[in-house]
Amino acid sequence: MPRPHRLLALVAALVLALSLAACANDANDDSAAEATEASTRTIEDTFNGTVEGVPTDPQRVVALWRTGSLLADIGVTPVGSLEGEFLEEELGSDLYADYADIPTVGTFEGVDIEKVIELDPDLIIGMDNGGLAIDYDELSEIAPTVILNIAEPTDVWDNYPKVADIVGKSTTFEEQNADLDAQLADIAAEHGDVVGDLQVTSFSSFDGTIWVDTSKSLSYRRLDAAGFGYNPDYTDDPERYVTELSMENIASLADQDIIFYDATLEGEPAAGIQEILDSASFQRLDAAKKGNVFPLTSGVIYTFAGAFSQVEDLTAAAEAYQP
Repeated sequence: MPRPHRLLALVAALVLALSLAACANDANDDSAAEATEASTRTIEDTFNGTVEGVPTDPQRVVALWRTGSLLADIGVTPVGSLEGEFLEEELGSDLYADYADIPTVGTFEGVDIEKVIELDPDLIIGMDNGGLAIDYDELSEIAPTVILNIAEPTDVWDNYPKVADIVGKSTTFEEQNADLDAQLADIAAEHGDVVGDLQVTSFSSFDGTIWVDTSKSLSYRRLDAAGFGYNPDYTDDPERYVTELSMENIASLADQDIIFYDATLEGEPAAGIQEILDSASFQRLDAAKKGNVFPLTSGVIYTFAGAFSQVEDLTAAAEAYQP
């Protein structure tokens, strides 16, 4: 039988061992909590408010509205997206091949929650102008959901660095965007004396309707930076970035010196454009008669390939313009 003082010593040693173990567990818990806190963050001032628990290095991203081409340009491959976020005419055939098989989880009219759950995302990211029918509260129960505010395409482009930051990627956005601005300024410096006094209109087409770019469009921003004048009918506080123009009223473009039409990255007329260009009413316009109708890469392609393609188009038009 152990002597009393030895028994007391054993009990004391046991208590000490248990205390040390408890301290170690507390330290491990604190370290784990600190690690978790360090690997997530809070993002404020989003469309859906303050979002907590956003991973600093997300691995399984679901791309909602207006983020697909940005993510592709940044080099992020999401595990799922809305329909239409990755289009060959916006990405080009080579880049599109890497994104063609991304599973879709719905449209801007609504998301299939079960499909999102199956993808097990750690981040859901998108943009919203207030007109979508997506339940972000429901999505937030699956993963941190960060939705950025936008109104027009210019906002989508300006959100490029924010999107990169949220998905934990560094980019050369500042350098490339500065280069873009410099090249547009070069066009203005070389050709501004001529093109600055011109009446210019840029248009696209959707579902058989002509949509004229207004001063709220990304194309207008770059046309203006390149020194081109623009049609004043579409610069006086327009409601949106495009305004509908019926074929019956296409004669209203009769006084335009240059007309740009929406084009793909390859320089081909975008869907629905060729029919407009071939119409008798369009062919009667002075710009068409003089050969002053030019392609302009779509202003809703949110990649630097699309942006620099616009620079090439604007340069070519400035050089080819016939008074």
